Amino acid sequence: TSSSAYARRLRGGGGKGPLMSEDRSLTLATGNDQTLFAGQTVRRLTPLECERLQGFPDNWTDGQADSHRYKQMGNAVAVPVVQWVIEGVREAQ
Repeated sequence: TSSSAYARRLRGGGGKGPLMSEDRSLTLATGNDQTLFAGQTVRRLTPLECERLQGFPDNWTDGQADSHRYKQMGNAVAVPVVQWVIEGVREAQ
């Protein structure tokens, strides 16, 4: 089966399904499992990996339950995107 068919089978209720796609980059969401293919297996992203994807320093949310860490990273705005927008505004002035 293709990975998109496999992804459809993994989807549960709510959320956007697993964090995988062949042709586009998906975003983190708070209502779904953050999963990656690792060879033939699927694994969940760690809170540290989610922090890195969002551009936060390592262990920025450390000391809290993982569920809270996932929710915070899912609700966060990616730091590199904010920096890029601000630089664009400054250059335009």
